[in-house]
Amino acid sequence: MIVKNVVLDSSVIAKWFLPDETFKSYALKIKEDFVNRKVIVSVPTLIFYEVSNLLKTAIKRLRINKHIAIKAYQGFLDLNFLVHSSVDLFKTSLEKAIDLDISSYDAAYVALAEYLKSPLYTADDNLIKKSKSKLVKSLKDYDN
Repeated sequence: MIVKNVVLDSSVIAKWFLPDETFKSYALKIKEDFVNRKVIVSVPTLIFYEVSNLLKTAIKRLRINKHIAIKAYQGFLDLNFLVHSSVDLFKTSLEKAIDLDISSYDAAYVALAEYLKSPLYTADDNLIKKSKSKLVKSLKDYDN
């Protein structure tokens, strides 16, 4: 069996841990494939801060409580992502952010997907539109 590599951004990972997320079933399918080693999930180091922040924001918006957030974050940290960090990737991210008029955070995922020549799955329609990359795909398009 060939194992496919994918890049996921925090808009997808959030759906693994937060209640009442739209298109949650699509995100959970990727998680299931990841846990069952049908896909490798590659991420930039940035994701650890983004997921922490989205859980903090979920507490502030009364979507979850502190106990659930901490438990979810530990579950997230226990997952065996392939984490990428390099100076070249940082430079490419800045170029992407400027050229595509997207946030540096989003650009980090686009740059990683292009570096790995792997699809980036996101729930961020604006990123899909602005990226102009065939590698940036809607979460709803995931099919493994």
